[in-house]
Amino acid sequence: MSELKIPFAPLPAQTLRNIARRFVGIGSRFAKLSPSLEEELDRAQLYISKNEYGAIMFLMSTFYFILATLITFAFAQKFAPENAIVLSLIVGVLFSGLILFQLVFYPKVILKKKIRDLERNLVFALRTILVEIKSGVTMFDAINIVAEGDNGEVSREFKRAVQNIQTGEYQNEALEYLAEKNPSLHFRRAIWQLVNGLKAGSDTSVVMQALVENLSKEKSNQVRKYGNSLKLLSLLYMMLGAIIPALGLTFLIILSTFPQIAITDTIFWGMLGFIVVGQFMYLGIIKSSRPTLLGD
Repeated sequence: MSELKIPFAPLPAQTLRNIARRFVGIGSRFAKLSPSLEEELDRAQLYISKNEYGAIMFLMSTFYFILATLITFAFAQKFAPENAIVLSLIVGVLFSGLILFQLVFYPKVILKKKIRDLERNLVFALRTILVEIKSGVTMFDAINIVAEGDNGEVSREFKRAVQNIQTGEYQNEALEYLAEKNPSLHFRRAIWQLVNGLKAGSDTSVVMQALVENLSKEKSNQVRKYGNSLKLLSLLYMMLGAIIPALGLTFLIILSTFPQIAITDTIFWGMLGFIVVGQFMYLGIIKSSRPTLLGD
């Protein structure tokens, strides 16, 4: 179960949730901003209804709209009193819109992090199960070993299955439920293949061996595609970090020879800011395109 943490929340999450329960009617309208919100909250294991979360979005956006409007109005009264109201309202709307945008995509961010953690440790977990089964350990004990191990989200997912089995649920049903609620396509596919093999009475070690081999091939394919994409990204880095700044400076030097065109320090600071922002964007692209099945 993931702990509910609301970004930029002025109050503890549980307190905010208690207040939000009084505004679930309005929250149902805000929840429509993300059609897949209910599924995302469920798979992220945040255990909050979409209407409650929508109410939190309403409360947060309203709070920051009022806060940003008041602060902007206080400053605008000193520097631009004739436009203080309009300016403060514009800033309030923009700021509350940014907060609302952040909250709408927050479950998606949690899901993405969970998927990367799951798929990063999935191959190692399945290999552990395969080794244990080949050594004569039962499927339940092998799953329990992975659940007690250090495999991140994979261990937590299998721990849920172990708990359900220990409370009397059939092993196949517990694994099916695990696959239905999981956001990772590779994890769901692996569990479904395992369950189908168990139902068909196949040799478990053979099924696990096929799963590990398929995921290893998928991992190799992801690494190969990642290597090909790095060729284009390296060209982008050369343009962003070397070619564009060099050509830009050369162009500015040529322009500075014309007396009608004034080249000020602001232009150079703007170029520096552009390069810095571009570098951070480049690092974000590299990080997001990294293969999910690739371990640390």
